[in-house]
This record gives sequence, C-alpha cells and structure tokens, in this order.
Amino acid sequence: MSKRILFIAMALALVFSVLGGGLVSAAPAPNFEAIRGLAETYFTAGTKNIKADALYEILHDGDATNDPMLIDVRKPEDFALGHIPGALNIPVAKLFTTETLASLPKDRQIVVNCYTGQTSSQAVSQLNMLGFKAFNLMYGMPAWKMVEGVSTAPFNASMSKGYDVSTEPATLSGTFDAPVIKAQGADAAAILQNAAEGYFTAGTKNIKADALYEILHDGDTANDPVIVDVRKAEDYALGHIPGSVNIPVAKLFTTETLAQLPADKQIVLNCYTGQTSSQAVSVLNVLGYKAFNLSFGMPGWNMVQGVSTAPFNASMSKDYAVETIAAVVPQTVPTAGTMLPDWTAWFVGGLALVLVGLGLRRAAAR
Repeated sequence: MSKRILFIAMALALVFSVLGGGLVSAAPAPNFEAIRGLAETYFTAGTKNIKADALYEILHDGDATNDPMLIDVRKPEDFALGHIPGALNIPVAKLFTTETLASLPKDRQIVVNCYTGQTSSQAVSQLNMLGFKAFNLMYGMPAWKMVEGVSTAPFNASMSKGYDVSTEPATLSGTFDAPVIKAQGADAAAILQNAAEGYFTAGTKNIKADALYEILHDGDTANDPVIVDVRKAEDYALGHIPGSVNIPVAKLFTTETLAQLPADKQIVLNCYTGQTSSQAVSVLNVLGYKAFNLSFGMPGWNMVQGVSTAPFNASMSKDYAVETIAAVVPQTVPTAGTMLPDWTAWFVGGLALVLVGLGLRRAAAR
C-alpha cells in the first residue's frame, strides 16, 4: 500500500512540475544551447573593437600582409560619398547569407564599420561566433572622417536627455523557459548562421532614450521592459536607469542568467555608448529574445557625472582620407574539383573540338 501511495505522489509531482505555472523550467532545446555556448565563449573572452587610429596604423605600417578586410555596412549612397580606402560595401541584411559568408576569410582580420558603431557591433559579435576574426570600428565612420553629406550625426553631450537616474540597485526575480529557436542546421555554426540571417534581414533592434522613457512613464507597468545595464559595477552605482539591473556582459550568456530573462517581454540593454550592448543585443535576438539596444548607451539617457567613458563627438574624428571608388567583393573560392579555371576550360574545350574534328575527318575518309 505504501508503495502505491509513493508512486501516486511521484506521479502528481511530475504533473505539477509540468503544469504548475513554470515552477520548474524546462531544459533549453539543443538549438538554443548550441548558440548560447558560442555566445558565452565569445563574451567571456571580451568583445572585439578597434579605434580609428589603431586601424590607420595597421593600414599604413608598410606591411600589406596584415591589412584587414574592411566591410562598410552603410547605405550605398552614403558609402559612395566617402569610405575608408579599400572598404567593401555589404549591407548588413546580406552579410549573413551563405554566399557572402563564403567570400569572407577566416585567416584574416575583418573590420566592420557603420554610422556610429551600433549596427556594426551587432554584426561583429555574430561573425566572431561563426569563427571569423572580426572587429567593430569604434563609433563608426565618423571616427575615421566626418564625411560631408552623410546625414547621420555622431552622438554628442547636447543630445543627452538628462532623465532621472537611480543609485538603488535592482535585481531580477523568477525563472523562465528558454525561447524556442526555429532556425535549423547540421551544427551550431549552421544554426547560428540561419538565425543571424533571419534577424539581420528583418532589421536590427534599437530604441532611443525618449522612446524608452515614454514606455516607462505611460502609466502601464505591464509593458515595461526588463532593463539590463552591462557597464562596470562602479559606474552603474554612480547612476543608472531606474529599475535597471547590472549584469556584466561576460556573465550575460550563462545558463543561470538567461534563465532569469523572460522570452515574452521586451529587454533593453545599455552600456557606455551602445557598442557593447549592441553586440549582446543581436545575440539575444538570435536566441529568441525580444531585445533592443539603447542607442548611444547611458549617455543618451543622462550624462552621469563621474563616469569616465565619454560619448563620441565631432571633435574626436581623425579626419583621415577617404575614397569614393567602390572596392570589389571577392568571389567565393571554388571547392577543388567543382569548377575549372578559365584557361583550363578553354584548353579542354579546344582539345575536345580538335578530337571531334579528327573523328569527322576519319569518318569521311572511310
């Protein structure tokens, strides 16, 4: 009798664990875990960025063998007005197609730039997770040169909204099931590539400070997003968006942290200038979360006194030379045996014609 009661109790416990309102979270699906693992590895090692002066030094050190591939993801009309010499113009919506990725080298550094570093950052994290050695050009094209006629301006202190900040820390509560990833693939890289292509084709996710302020002050707390501040703990303590939680980006993609993020609610990430939070936001989206980058980071909300990292302004531009001639996107290197070089094809074709001609002459002679 006691065994029967024990069996019933165990069965009821199992039922309640499944139907009991999320008291026990389900284990993440393999696709989710595949991408999460790549993300944790990348962000634990540190995000990849490069400043304009460091890139200039590499390009002008007299050694062309260490020159990186330069990818400019801005609009073609803005690229045409002026870009870093040798840069390729590849819209971010096409960057993660199978054809484009096949044309990118994995044994050479890649530097991606956009208008302010927000979009290129979102792409760089994905490229690194796919095995490329990619770097984001900090603050984008304006850091290299302020090209006349390009309408998108870099951030400066006058653009800060000056909204209230808090010094009271906030924490996350509850646990949630991981999102379901629809992208498929034979391995982690293939799953990520398919998910990334889907995300960037639909458009990157950003939100401006005034739009976030409106949501937080519309009188409806049900639509308030989860706000994650990935800055250093000491800078977070000096002032942060009220209600935001402090999670270093190196710990954001652990299983424990992600289990605290709801998949059915908006998540807004912010950092110092939007470069780091952008890298994390694109990955959260391919994992199935509804994540948005706070454009220009905390300075867009408030210029908190004592935080050393300053936003970008026009005076910081290096004013390096640009070109208006478009570079050619390299073609995919054919797999051995799948395609013959042009001269080989001509030779084989000519030889075939000669043999056919000899055969016809011999037949006619008979």
